[in-house]
Amino acid sequence: MMLTLKSMDEIHASRAQLRARSIDFMDRKKLGLWPLPYHIRYRMPLPNADLIKSWDVARATELIEQYISDNSTPLLDMGCFNSEIVYALHKLGYKQVHGCDLNPCCRWMPFWTSIKYRLADLTNTPYADKSFGALTCMSVIEHGVPLEPLANEVTRLIKPGGLFIFTTDYDATGAPHEIDPKFRVFGQSWTIFTPETLAKLVDLFLSRGFTYLNPTHLDGSHTQTPIHWNEQDYTFVMVALKGPG
Repeated sequence: MMLTLKSMDEIHASRAQLRARSIDFMDRKKLGLWPLPYHIRYRMPLPNADLIKSWDVARATELIEQYISDNSTPLLDMGCFNSEIVYALHKLGYKQVHGCDLNPCCRWMPFWTSIKYRLADLTNTPYADKSFGALTCMSVIEHGVPLEPLANEVTRLIKPGGLFIFTTDYDATGAPHEIDPKFRVFGQSWTIFTPETLAKLVDLFLSRGFTYLNPTHLDGSHTQTPIHWNEQDYTFVMVALKGPG
């Protein structure tokens, strides 16, 4: 499966959907007192959930609920810092939600007594082989992640036939993107994928035995570029793959 964000209207509709399902964590009340220990530990407030990520979170949670019916299935979000999907999956009743990130602040994110956060490099995590029935990687891959090592690690971690969902920054319009090579986000570089570079990324997984989830639904097209950041206009793409076996 491949989906693209078509417009800002989809973002607002996705946020409304999350709100209707009581998994909208832009509403700080849904976090209860959990931001307090984070604030005490790091002497800064917990970042707010990001409206712009509404589409990613809504679509990914839908897919996980559709394909992962056993709520005891271990799930991992790779690059979990300030990733609303871990909160949403916990709220939806999944009992083994994990998250890992290079940012040490992830360890005190909300629900840390239930969600198991780890400080870890996405390409070299501490988890055992075939640990997870689903893995997510939401708006992370574009930030300097070594892609072949990532493909190797996801292949190692996923259970046979498990689900891997990733989203990333994307533009299929052919517009040029001149990003200063010295520009850093969380200390990492930034790229916007094109259809060609995205195909090369997906091929890393297909060559390791992954297949597209719902291969009849591959839509990498868009006309609008609703995301504007750092003087760039682009959109998001989501890819859902089924693990080998």
